Amino acid sequence: MMNKLILYAFAILAFVFSACSTSDEKLNSAKLRELVLQALDRNHEANVELKGFVDAELISRKDFNNIKIDSGYINNKYYYSVLLEYSDPLLNRFAIYDDELRLYLIDKSLNGNLSAQWAAKENRNFVFVQERFLTKDVLNLERLSIYEVYDTTAGLVYRSISKFVKDKNTSTQIIEKISTDFIVTEISGKTNLQVINQADTFYFYPNSKKYLSSKNLFNNFVKQEIEDFSRVIIQPQIPAGILDDNTLPEFTIDLNEDWAKVSWYNEDKLLKSSLTGTKYLNSKLKAAITIFEIPSGKSGEDYSWYPFGSFAGENTRKRSTGNYTMDKNYNQLLELACGDKKYLLLFDCPKNTFEQNKRMLNQILNSFDIDC
Repeated sequence: MMNKLILYAFAILAFVFSACSTSDEKLNSAKLRELVLQALDRNHEANVELKGFVDAELISRKDFNNIKIDSGYINNKYYYSVLLEYSDPLLNRFAIYDDELRLYLIDKSLNGNLSAQWAAKENRNFVFVQERFLTKDVLNLERLSIYEVYDTTAGLVYRSISKFVKDKNTSTQIIEKISTDFIVTEISGKTNLQVINQADTFYFYPNSKKYLSSKNLFNNFVKQEIEDFSRVIIQPQIPAGILDDNTLPEFTIDLNEDWAKVSWYNEDKLLKSSLTGTKYLNSKLKAAITIFEIPSGKSGEDYSWYPFGSFAGENTRKRSTGNYTMDKNYNQLLELACGDKKYLLLFDCPKNTFEQNKRMLNQILNSFDIDC
């Protein structure tokens, strides 16, 4: 009888230690991939572990092209990147986790066929993500995004076209040097256009935490090549605005990492006439801020059902509609003008959320400004 009790006790202890060791296991590529598959299959617990990597648009969408897991070993710790690739680029997702499944970043702005590579340079840690896609059906494009990984977070610090192929002629932009203050690129190709065989410099701007170029030589060259290329288009097109991601922005707004950027978002429900701009989503607050450049000859009245107040300010003039209600949300439109430049900000937020976070949200709206 005593032997049986001892064996039973050992069995319980073995089970306890086994359960503890399982819960304390570090993340690995296989476990991360399995969590993504479970989350896509509507497993709520798996998606909670992934910190909401699979959002409402992706639930039950198993028609993905690929799931790619890559890792980097930094300061005695593993980090993991996840690339979830679909035929529809709006569904593509990229995320970075540490080995305890802490989320560092989610990016929803990648296109085409995707690949990632981890790299360490001068005590700094990066993930290089390459996009490969077509425009106008036959023109091959590649775009490079560089994410820097810090102790507790990560951010997109550089993005630019890296390769362009037209009529078997290949032009490239290659990074020659990365420093804390700037990135130098070398541009080369087989055509005789002036931009080819030049260097460009992307300076680091602390406010945006990005390397940006005032010249943007290669992107401007590629953009012009695409515009000049005449062809009857059959396939759906990725917007040409992806070529402007590394240009110095003309507007500023103080948003933290809780606001996810969605480039080239078309708004046709909350405006009188549709506009395409940059949308920032805060999933915690269920709030959105979308910023549009108003076309020449137009004004805020062309897009609002509600009247604007009078302009205030000298160089940069600002006016707003004040809050109004659409469905169950508060909305507001702000118009900024400087000379011929005009921008429109659309604010959309649940009423209760706005009332609970009024001071913070008003500070964000008041921070909206343009380079005048």
